[in-house]
Amino acid sequence: SLAILSLRAPTQLQTSTIRHSVVRRNVAPYRGGHGAGIARRLPSVNREGSAVGVLCARRSARAHAADTAAAAAAPEFPALQNDLIIRAATGQPTERVPIWMHRQAGRYLPEFRNFSDRFPFMHRCSTPEIATRLTVQPVERYGLDAAIIFSDILVLLPVLGIEWGMVKGKGPCVQEPINSPEDLIRVSKPSQADIKSELGYVMEALTRSRMELDGRATLIGFSGAPWTLLGYMVQGEGAKSTQAVKAKGFLYQHPDAAHKLLSTITDAVVLYLVEQVRAGAQMVQVFDSWAGELTPSQFAEFSTPYLKAIATKVKQSLKDQGLPQVPVSVFPKGACSHALKDLAQSDYDVVSLDWGIDPAVAREQAPNKVLQGNLDPSILYLPKEVIQTHTQKMINSFGTQNYIANLGYAVDKSMDPELVGSFVDEVRGYSSYLNNNQQELTQAAEALVA
Repeated sequence: SLAILSLRAPTQLQTSTIRHSVVRRNVAPYRGGHGAGIARRLPSVNREGSAVGVLCARRSARAHAADTAAAAAAPEFPALQNDLIIRAATGQPTERVPIWMHRQAGRYLPEFRNFSDRFPFMHRCSTPEIATRLTVQPVERYGLDAAIIFSDILVLLPVLGIEWGMVKGKGPCVQEPINSPEDLIRVSKPSQADIKSELGYVMEALTRSRMELDGRATLIGFSGAPWTLLGYMVQGEGAKSTQAVKAKGFLYQHPDAAHKLLSTITDAVVLYLVEQVRAGAQMVQVFDSWAGELTPSQFAEFSTPYLKAIATKVKQSLKDQGLPQVPVSVFPKGACSHALKDLAQSDYDVVSLDWGIDPAVAREQAPNKVLQGNLDPSILYLPKEVIQTHTQKMINSFGTQNYIANLGYAVDKSMDPELVGSFVDEVRGYSSYLNNNQQELTQAAEALVA
């Protein structure tokens, strides 16, 4: 049976029930020749999670200050010390290639499983203390340049009037899918106040995470894309086992209703991302996880216009409300080979690429965009030497500037944390090496000219 657990504002855990394992991150700041903000991984000695199910408390003074952040109009956040991703995303020079990974907070990490083995997914998402801890864990382990908030693209659905839940063996399922145009009467048009009240737990987790990171890494917020969210609302479950047949059929049979629903979702996504920036997000990304389910013509009609509108409207809203102008990124998973040209003519600062497009082709199609990606995740199952070789090949193809390293999709729960760490280390070390050599070559050339 389907037990629908709405992710509405949860009851806050009593601080007396929360304990904390004394853990020091195994990443030490490196203040060597590559400048501030570079990190090097140390041998794993005391990984977090020796006690199963331990929650975070005994919080730092900064994290504790987040308790009242919901009532504060503008929390005073720590200064960003590692701004590599922000610089890369805005086209500024970087001393090395910054790196983070899709789904970097996941079951492949033993410290993550200490929570996931004890607490259901929705409880983890809707409890800010837990979401914060899961958000920060990968930064502590690997010294990544960004943390992405631990949440889910579907948390926006209840605000739109669509309840959903997790079903064992199936994943996310919608209680009452949209079956016809007449069902659109059940879809709400949320206001900014609705976003704040219904998704306050996400905002609190963002604020707490920003405080807990203490400037060590950029904090990324995110939302699902309009087509992907419509897909779940109509299909009722994930596309992996269904090929999105019902959702795509809705586009073919009821295009006017589809556009109406996509427009409503777009407005909600804009409000949601703006509130995330207000809560502390320093960059935001739109995940079009179902992009590859559409034909190129369907994507051009039912996804591209709404993706473009999100970037434009978010930036304008941030400006109108006096909020930071943060970089905005988009990931059209499975559609990059035919969608990139159009998205290059958008207000996105960054386009994240899947592994289905060659970096040289991507550079040619989007010369004005910062690119992110796109190592085939299956490579992370191979020996370290193979990972290093393909990571170097990827960086050689993209170059070290206007580029953020990532995977072509996401870290899988079955991956070895040490092999994932090899990828991170190689991006950091090899790109630093290339930049240093380039600097030396430039200096030598200038000396010859002089």
